[in-house]
Amino acid sequence: MKIYKQTIIILVGLVGCFLTSLTGVTALMLAKGWTTQGGFEELLTRLSISYPASCCVVVFIFPFLIPKLTGLLNKHLY
Repeated sequence: MKIYKQTIIILVGLVGCFLTSLTGVTALMLAKGWTTQGGFEELLTRLSISYPASCCVVVFIFPFLIPKLTGLLNKHLY
């Protein structure tokens, strides 16, 4: 099985989405009060919404955006 560069970018993006979603949801809940926000159950609810939403960006937008950005950056940096 051959793994393409684009596949690696998407996989790394999905891991990044999870970490970013988890960090954002946790930080917001801690800033506004963990127990007043609903605790662990609310964290899972928010994560179950934010992670799939960010995955949609990675799966549907990254394949088109990354090659264009890479070309643009290569053109300006080299």
